[in-house]
Amino acid sequence: MSIPARLGLVTLGTVDFDRLRAYYVALGWPIAVEEKDFCLFHTAGALLALYPRRELSQEAGGGPQAGEGFRHFSLAVNVPSEAEVDAAIAAAVAAGGSLLHEPRAMFWGGYSGYFADPEGNAWEVAHNPHWTLDDRGLPVPPATQ
Repeated sequence: MSIPARLGLVTLGTVDFDRLRAYYVALGWPIAVEEKDFCLFHTAGALLALYPRRELSQEAGGGPQAGEGFRHFSLAVNVPSEAEVDAAIAAAVAAGGSLLHEPRAMFWGGYSGYFADPEGNAWEVAHNPHWTLDDRGLPVPPATQ
């Protein structure tokens, strides 16, 4: 198994969520999904998510692996099943990446795991049963289906 060569989501860890959200709204970027501390914007490619920095660091594994070296953003590949999350994380580690967080059920109802590439960039591999994937394999949030 390999990991699909597609970037579905970029998540920026925010210090001031409201300020950063207002910035992207002022740029005219359309909101796809909005919750209390999470906002998702449409772009011409991958979705852009805003999420509090502390929570993103904890979700990516917290501790030493995602601690000081964590760059306050993550890149995500969405896949159609939990089994594909497991296989992709295993493939990333076998190729020389490091495990940041084992795949597990998430509070938002999906399943995901995190790995770091050899230079420490955090990647999430996720299955979200609430989102479909388009013909390119990119996530389509329910508000836009």
